[in-house]
Amino acid sequence: MRSIFIGLVSHKKSKFAYNQGHDGLANTLKVALVEKGLDVHVQINTSDEYSPNMLQIDGKIAWASVSETLKIEDQWGKYLRHGASQPSTALVNSFRSISRRLWAFIRYWRPWLSSDSTASPGISLVRRLLNIELSHVRLMREGIRLDTDWTLIIEDDASTLDLVDCRDGLLGIINASFGERGPAYVNISESFTPAQLGVDHLLTASSGSTWAGSASRVIALSIRPVTNTVCAILYRTTFLKDLLTYMDSLPLSPVVPIDWKLNAALMAMTADGRIGTGDCWTVTPGPIDQLSMR
Repeated sequence: MRSIFIGLVSHKKSKFAYNQGHDGLANTLKVALVEKGLDVHVQINTSDEYSPNMLQIDGKIAWASVSETLKIEDQWGKYLRHGASQPSTALVNSFRSISRRLWAFIRYWRPWLSSDSTASPGISLVRRLLNIELSHVRLMREGIRLDTDWTLIIEDDASTLDLVDCRDGLLGIINASFGERGPAYVNISESFTPAQLGVDHLLTASSGSTWAGSASRVIALSIRPVTNTVCAILYRTTFLKDLLTYMDSLPLSPVVPIDWKLNAALMAMTADGRIGTGDCWTVTPGPIDQLSMR
């Protein structure tokens, strides 16, 4: 029997707390998948994973975290453009990088607040980002502990307009046989189109796998690993073990959003030959919507 673990990242004070209940996506998807014969496990994490003894967040760490995020964002942009970048874009990319840093300085470095004040927007942001990261990682470890075939990590702002379409499409992916391994992971939430993310040149529609749901969607294979949003990603659990090893090797501080930490790990895995062409699938348009982006 095929098995899947569904982990929901949430918080007691979340504006999407209703998704923690029986009518939320994690539990309704569980019921729908069980009806089709899958062994499904669900865990909803609403805990405060961060505690000050892990990391004392002050003004220096807050600013270092913003700077590190922008650094990884630049690295990711170069990674995506590798082999396709034009010399004429260098000045534009440099201008964008400077603009992002200026915006971050204005938003998070408020001279009228003490750099170590708990009221500092930078410190509040870093605390929140770290809590989200630790929640993701806890649920990833639970999927590995349960040793399910697949692990689906979703955030509590994940939603679908057609549960049956989502269920049938996921089943099609889970049951698909593409090469010896199939996908290592699948992007199933689409906050931005591939063109908006600048990854459309890396994607090719699969000739061997089609979306099994009722909606018109395309399963695209990527030349190299890409992401859309961590709102909903389906991982093959054997791959997740390797991914988590790389994520664990990254420092806790500076703190970066889980999206960018995942991207940093994927870039390292690509460089080491641990993941490559065809290992990343993207469903477009995604069957799962990110409500906080609407």
